[in-house]
Amino acid sequence: MLKILCFILIVLTSLVDGFACPLIRGIPDFNCDRKLTIVIIGDSIAYGIGDERHNSMGGYPLRVARSMRFAKVVNLAEPGLRAVELVPKLRKLFKKEQDSEYAQKLRTADIVLLDLGRNDRWLFGTPEETYANLKTARNIITKNISKIEGIAPLVVTAVMILPNRGSQGPWMKALDKLILDGSTLSAPSDLRFDLVDKHLLNKDAIHPTSAGYDSMAKVLLSYLKKTLPRRMRKLRPDSDKDGVFDIAETARFGTDPQNPDTDGDGVNDGQELFVNNTDPRVPN
Repeated sequence: MLKILCFILIVLTSLVDGFACPLIRGIPDFNCDRKLTIVIIGDSIAYGIGDERHNSMGGYPLRVARSMRFAKVVNLAEPGLRAVELVPKLRKLFKKEQDSEYAQKLRTADIVLLDLGRNDRWLFGTPEETYANLKTARNIITKNISKIEGIAPLVVTAVMILPNRGSQGPWMKALDKLILDGSTLSAPSDLRFDLVDKHLLNKDAIHPTSAGYDSMAKVLLSYLKKTLPRRMRKLRPDSDKDGVFDIAETARFGTDPQNPDTDGDGVNDGQELFVNNTDPRVPN
């Protein structure tokens, strides 16, 4: 009897693990492609300037990638990038008849992280203008990828690590407040890099040291592993409880989000897709 119970437990566990749509190693698979891809768009801090351990390249994205080898972390950071420059860049990318490599990477993303805006200070614009550009960039990404793929990634805007410079500090603090206050469930902007200790900055008072990048990586990993999974039920509902998000059923798989067994063959859609590798629209 004990052997039978153990066998049943093993089977049930394998089925839960097999349903890759809701989670991959505990992290949301937002586009339900059974892969986890995180794309980071940012400036010199996302690029890793000041990371003496890695020759000023890598930063927190490198640390996250090494910690989550089951995921693909794509770092599209460009030193000096401003939010006001990102908006026309994205518009141009998605207007092309043939996708660029940059756009292709965005199309496969589950999560896109925006970590930029600090360099806009030197154009003497207002924090409000920069915040508006960040929201526009997010909307361009979600609208276009949703149109192309049927499912948009979750775009997360970071509350940026604060500099230790008197002239830039108040401007950055005002921008960070706008970002944090504007956070919503579907457009989150509550990744708190601003809580990283300013003592972990380099002598330039803006770029983190390697220890600072370690701290930023911990913040992002906690966000991915703890904060986002708690929001999954609302972000990606599964009405028929078959292990497949409603939006993925209609946009990716062509199954019925209100019927756990679309083809009526006695095997639910999630098991067919992620365990049996059969077509849930065709009875087996």
